[in-house]
Amino acid sequence: MKTLWIVSTKKVLESVGTPEMGRARTVLQYDAMKLIVSVQGVLNRKEPTVYLDWEPQDLFWLEYMTRPGKFMNGYETAPIDSFDAFLDVFGKTVKELGIVAWDPAVPATMNAATTVCGVEDLLPVRYSEDGILPYVLKKTGAEVKLNLVGKFTGNGIIPDTDRHSSGSKKCDAYLWALEKYFDRTNRNILFYTVDGISWSDTEPYYPDLGNAFVYNHDYAIAKRCFVFDVSSYDDETPCDDPDQPLGTDYRTMIEIFRRAYDRVGGKEMITVCGFNPWQLKYTTHGGKGKHGGVDAEWRFTEVLSAYNMIKDADAYGYCGIANASVYTKYPLKEKYHNPRPKDKPAFDPDTTYVLFYVGDYDAAAWTNRFIPRWSKDPKLGKNPLMWCFNMNLSDRIPQAFDFIYENFTENDYFEAGDSGAGYNNPRLLYPPRVHSDLPSGVDVWVEHNKKYFEKFDNHCIGFIIDGTSLTTEQEMKDVARFADVGVGYLSLGHKLPTKVVDGTVFIPHTSDIGVEHVDPEKAADTVVSCINHSPENKNFYIFRTILVSPTSHDAIIEKVKEKMPERKFCFADPYTFFRLAKEAKEKDLIF
Repeated sequence: MKTLWIVSTKKVLESVGTPEMGRARTVLQYDAMKLIVSVQGVLNRKEPTVYLDWEPQDLFWLEYMTRPGKFMNGYETAPIDSFDAFLDVFGKTVKELGIVAWDPAVPATMNAATTVCGVEDLLPVRYSEDGILPYVLKKTGAEVKLNLVGKFTGNGIIPDTDRHSSGSKKCDAYLWALEKYFDRTNRNILFYTVDGISWSDTEPYYPDLGNAFVYNHDYAIAKRCFVFDVSSYDDETPCDDPDQPLGTDYRTMIEIFRRAYDRVGGKEMITVCGFNPWQLKYTTHGGKGKHGGVDAEWRFTEVLSAYNMIKDADAYGYCGIANASVYTKYPLKEKYHNPRPKDKPAFDPDTTYVLFYVGDYDAAAWTNRFIPRWSKDPKLGKNPLMWCFNMNLSDRIPQAFDFIYENFTENDYFEAGDSGAGYNNPRLLYPPRVHSDLPSGVDVWVEHNKKYFEKFDNHCIGFIIDGTSLTTEQEMKDVARFADVGVGYLSLGHKLPTKVVDGTVFIPHTSDIGVEHVDPEKAADTVVSCINHSPENKNFYIFRTILVSPTSHDAIIEKVKEKMPERKFCFADPYTFFRLAKEAKEKDLIF
């Protein structure tokens, strides 16, 4: 019988240091958990061996994956409740693998060391005289096989290469990793994750390991990903490296992306797991930059899209995801069936049709966390909802997609979210491409989407995101090659028309109406205001919610009906909504 070691992260963290240590204790906890997650990533490549009990969703998914008929049924579990206990069980593994010591004076070396771990199985640990490192070496007998301390100076020649320094210690660490290890990293996945930077400007401090991406690293290591964290802007120096030559971070990002593009010959889409670390770097948040958070998100999306890439957009707040090195092994069915409405009502010009875009599920971390919560919601299935789960996430959390098709209701419709099977900016696929001189990536992107849309029986997209640009008709033609029913697109404040392009209906989004703990009263007020300020002949509205429960959607619907009793509403499923919108458009009855 196979054994799965269950690590209680709460108990492990409590076993490290003492409360009297204050903020210094968080450094020990960060380093201990980083080591555990790294061992997990290495061992789980072969078969599930280490599993973290971090947050409620972790035990939810473990129970699901070990049910009769599921791929981990029959595993025996064994607990690990302290850091010492972990080292007792896996000390021999730690000794056999060895350590790569990263330099706390250059936080980027933490990411570089994680790349090394993926390629050479050396376990990354912060260098220290009195922290976790000497304790681990003494207890396990492991050796430091690679020491990055003092290796990067920002001057002369980058060590172990024939390249001149970029003028930045930070970027030199990534360029070193690029030269030495990139060719042995994953061809189709990059990891964009905040480096080892402290969350305090005055002392080492890590108050939130989930949003520091620590738990995410098992997947990066198991998949042998190249791991990096640089700014996508070239008009300001980054707050974490203000003395670098202007644009060095940006040029480093471009080089990483171009190397990845060239490696697959531009013939495959590449996934970037991660998101702008806006809470710590590169934005106006905390005065750490001159660009806003959304602007930074769209800028990064622009740059990666110019190299045939998509995002698995683990964003701050809920960016942490544990155990993806286990989830990714879950076997999916060959094909899934999406629900279809049983009735086909005719278009009624006196009815107001509303479609809810239920998001944002363009990130594995967010999706993995919230599906268990919504599966227990008492109002699940009461109203038709268009859940926009980007299906490319099934590469990282396949068990979640198997679960929704198996356990949600016939009134839950699964379609794509941001731009299709992977969040990108489609405008940047078309030459001339800002940020790159590459030929069109449209056909590669279309074929990528077709694969997921066919497997998961998708026919709609919640919305196309083109950043600060408007969606063109040529884009619509290309999107219609895989999304053959309906698509929402961003209007950016413009009064844009509904269009039918090659049989697919394109309708501009109306408004966002709520985030997570939404007030149904306020959300309903937004819906009512949008309707009252629309042309009289407008019948179709798309409203977007973010991490909003089925119960809250039901409350919003009831509040809207209360506030507009004179109006006839149909809160529709996507197939009915887009079918009737097409019918209305053909009769020139839609704005």
